Amino acid sequence: MTATDLLRITNGNAKLKGIYHFSLPSGWSCPGAKNCKTFADRDTGKITDKQVEVDGVAIRCYAAMDEARRPSVRKVRWDNFDLLKQCKSLKDYVNLISASVAHEMPAVGGFLRVHVGGDFFKYVYLKAWLKVAALFPKITFYSYTKSINLLARYLNEENELPPNYAFTCSTGGKFDKLIPETNIKTATIFFSQDEIDALGLEADHTDGLAISSSKSFALLLHGCQKKGSKASEALKSLKKQGFTGYNASRNATSNK
Repeated sequence: MTATDLLRITNGNAKLKGIYHFSLPSGWSCPGAKNCKTFADRDTGKITDKQVEVDGVAIRCYAAMDEARRPSVRKVRWDNFDLLKQCKSLKDYVNLISASVAHEMPAVGGFLRVHVGGDFFKYVYLKAWLKVAALFPKITFYSYTKSINLLARYLNEENELPPNYAFTCSTGGKFDKLIPETNIKTATIFFSQDEIDALGLEADHTDGLAISSSKSFALLLHGCQKKGSKASEALKSLKKQGFTGYNASRNATSNK
């Protein structure tokens, strides 16, 4: 395979310091999305909101907003999706993903977040990533997912995950009712730090809890939210308290 035939895996951003990450188009590849279901048009970047409240929370997906603002990001994610859709079998998926990981990741290993944007869009695709993880034991793979139905199916069939793959179930999706049977930790987005503190949860600032903790944790609302929405008003309050979301100048002690 040439470089143009491989998936694009990139390194680091304002939040994921030193962590490699792979993404697909948000919304378009997210069959389990509900409270965050957001689409950026492939050509124009125009946002379409399809969120449905879950427990009073509906938010615009921050990854989709990144795609809307940055055509280069949008292109990489759609190119990845196009390459994956050419795969006809589990073997095809494994070959493509493993060749891409080997090309982009250092031989000594590292951390790879599978999906900053996007999610596991079909079972064979999820299964392929887990097979690839077994081929690269020096790499720690991890994912947030709302495709809980696919994850639950895998665990039912295979009983356990590869030891170097950490999952977090993102609440607020179509398949939340299946989370208990997976016995996997959750991440829930809150509109204020007070809500998080009241529940005695820890907020993840750097993906450290997603990577290494077995306990459920919290995420603080961030990103650009729809004008006039509950999320938008909550974000205004957070900004008044000094929270500005993720950017290169934010320090490691800031809340997500």
